[in-house]
Amino acid sequence: MLKPGLLVTVSVHSLTEKGDGIATLEGRPLYIEGALPDEQVEVQLNLVKPNFCQGTLVRVLRPSAARREDFCRYTACGGCQLRVMSDQAQLELKRQLLVDVLQARGLGCPVANTLGMNEPFHYRNKAQYAVKPGSEIGFYAKHSHQLVEVDECRVQAPATTEVVQRVRAWMRRCTVSAYNEITHSGSVRHIMVRDGIHSGELMVVLVVAEAPSNEALVQLVGEFESVVGLVSLMLNINAAIGNRVLGPESRLLWGKELIVDSLDGLEFAISPLSFYQVNPRQTEVLYREAMRLANLQGHETVFDLYCGIGTISLFMARHARQVIGIELVPEAIVDARANAELNGITNIEFHQGAAEQLVPRLYAEGVTADVVVVDPPRKGCDTALLATLAEMQPDRLVYVSCNPKTLARDLAWLCEHGFTLEQATPVDMFPHTMHVETVALLTRV
Repeated sequence: MLKPGLLVTVSVHSLTEKGDGIATLEGRPLYIEGALPDEQVEVQLNLVKPNFCQGTLVRVLRPSAARREDFCRYTACGGCQLRVMSDQAQLELKRQLLVDVLQARGLGCPVANTLGMNEPFHYRNKAQYAVKPGSEIGFYAKHSHQLVEVDECRVQAPATTEVVQRVRAWMRRCTVSAYNEITHSGSVRHIMVRDGIHSGELMVVLVVAEAPSNEALVQLVGEFESVVGLVSLMLNINAAIGNRVLGPESRLLWGKELIVDSLDGLEFAISPLSFYQVNPRQTEVLYREAMRLANLQGHETVFDLYCGIGTISLFMARHARQVIGIELVPEAIVDARANAELNGITNIEFHQGAAEQLVPRLYAEGVTADVVVVDPPRKGCDTALLATLAEMQPDRLVYVSCNPKTLARDLAWLCEHGFTLEQATPVDMFPHTMHVETVALLTRV
């Protein structure tokens, strides 16, 4: 009889979407964090339900050829699910995940090898640390709100280690309290670090429920003035109850309100609230692949839908006659227009609103595109938008996706309505995680 605490030996056959190993135990799935496919493992059951079980990995009896030594000592952190899988095996896994979801929708096309990083560490240009009473600073454990105190993270920019140490030292020296989520009292809630990995400019944002004393803030500035690369020190006020990190009010404590980073020769101004791709090195890889598939010759009108702060739009504008960017978030449109001006690009216009509403309206007014780029959120594209694109029939449609399942769903719909799926390329934007970014090309029949 299966019960918590029982030791069992099982063979792992696959992974969940969260990266946990899956074995079969008496006809039901057994989920094991840290186990890899093709491994035989000893597991202690900790949850037994009629339809599934969960267990803790005790020993690896027969390791997978893909297994490697864990590179992180913070094993409770939920950030990197594939730490014990080799880099090459991760790339192969992500390609296969894409192939599987496409085939499940009846879609067949060439799928390229996953485009990975030469050095898949220290790639994140944005870190958000939670702060708890006792000057605990770190990330939340997997599937919980339990804080894992972290001093150094291998996927964050190296500067974050020094920032965390200085904030902790300042809080203790100036007796600045951390925010208590139960009593809703205290001050410091989060630390955000934004690193211009290409420019070297660093922004630190201290998120507080209530501002510390002026004397403490003066000492905070003194603590950070000597940090190499720091050009912006901000205080953000977030007194609202809930999990949202940033509040509506930001105050400049030192330096400037924006940092600048570059992508492929283009410059982008970044504020605390800006959406900017987390892995800039792979962003260049991703956008160059999108450019290759768009195959612009210089005479095209391009729609960039869900354009964010205009990164893809500016890439395309250098090789097209005109680019029209559409984005729902007003602040992102403000940033997009500022970035176009910053780079002296004039053959571009941005519209604020929902793509599923604005594109049909533009099409009804006779505005069409030769090439369309879509980069939607994880939920994918709205059917009203897809229907308009099917009616418009652009020569090429480049679909950039962060969710293979909704990508396959939308590609299948488009292929039933006048498009042919030519190829797909997975890109490893988030090494050591199960996330797969994809660029796919469709052409009109």
